[in-house]
Amino acid sequence: MVFYKIYDRLTLALADAALVRDFDVDFDYVANNTSTIRTTRESKGHKGDLIALLEGATLVALGVVTAIDNTDMRISFKHPKELFNDNVLNVFHWTNVGLPAELNKGFEAVQGLRTILEFGFVNTADPERRLPLEIRTFGAHAGAVWADDAACLNVVDFIDFLFDHYNIRVDFELDFINDRIVCTIARNTTSGLVLKDNIRLSKPEMDNNELPRENRAALFDKNTGRIVQMFYLLQNNDITTNVNAANRVLPPATRFIEWDQVEAIREGYTMMDLARSEIGGNIYNHCIKYQLSKTQNMVQPNHFRIGDQITIIYEGRSYDSIFTGLKFKMRDRFITCLFGKTRIDFTDRMRIHNNRRFAKKE
Repeated sequence: MVFYKIYDRLTLALADAALVRDFDVDFDYVANNTSTIRTTRESKGHKGDLIALLEGATLVALGVVTAIDNTDMRISFKHPKELFNDNVLNVFHWTNVGLPAELNKGFEAVQGLRTILEFGFVNTADPERRLPLEIRTFGAHAGAVWADDAACLNVVDFIDFLFDHYNIRVDFELDFINDRIVCTIARNTTSGLVLKDNIRLSKPEMDNNELPRENRAALFDKNTGRIVQMFYLLQNNDITTNVNAANRVLPPATRFIEWDQVEAIREGYTMMDLARSEIGGNIYNHCIKYQLSKTQNMVQPNHFRIGDQITIIYEGRSYDSIFTGLKFKMRDRFITCLFGKTRIDFTDRMRIHNNRRFAKKE
């Protein structure tokens, strides 16, 4: 039996529940696409509420309602990070905005995100915005740099930046004992997972049409234009100053980055930090789609965590990637696993570009 439950986002009180006729789950962490549920009756839920899709006692998906169409009896929802799809003052730009301690442009990324979530959704004076959050953290990355100097900061945009550059994700679960939304901010360091072609799956769909993003960072002095340091991306996603490193990513594709020594000292970041924030993660600038049969038991895609580093072995070749999402329908025989940070579908890429562009202009 497949059914859904909708919970009030402020209290976690049960608002609605019903059987499901059909569903289409698209939990793509990068593109943040919309999933849908076909219901058996009109829903009493509201936009912004939390929704749980269940098959028996198994949680299939947890999300945030984005639309309810009672004429067509359809509910649309997105990944739970949609809870934070709002703007706050850019705490890296302004001072005295109400934070207990201001963040510099150079910051520890996991605790930095926690500070922003508490600022925007816990310590807010607006009772309709104040969420019953319990924020947990795992891991750290001290060398993060947020260089966007806009007046406002879109929180989902910031979450996506941390995943894109530092492999930091947000996970969610509901605690009904304490009526809390548990949000875990984690820097994913899980590696060594292998996906082989000896299980029941389809031929992987590789995106070979994406131009590589920059793998060579040239820092130039803000005042003179002189190149002050070069950094090179390595195949293990690290950064080096060694131009002759054997595992450099090639061919060279350069990104020029303005360097302000005075600001860097004041804000607390190094040249290495800045370079990593601009070209880090670019080895995952690809998309691989893999369909796994629902009847096989060798790989359980629901056990993957966003950001898990996975080696895909197919026909004797190895592809290093990270897990970034799942797509599946109620009656499909396969689950589609997504790996990498770009998308084959052009409309997905344009949606990401437009969402971020307009959010920064708020």
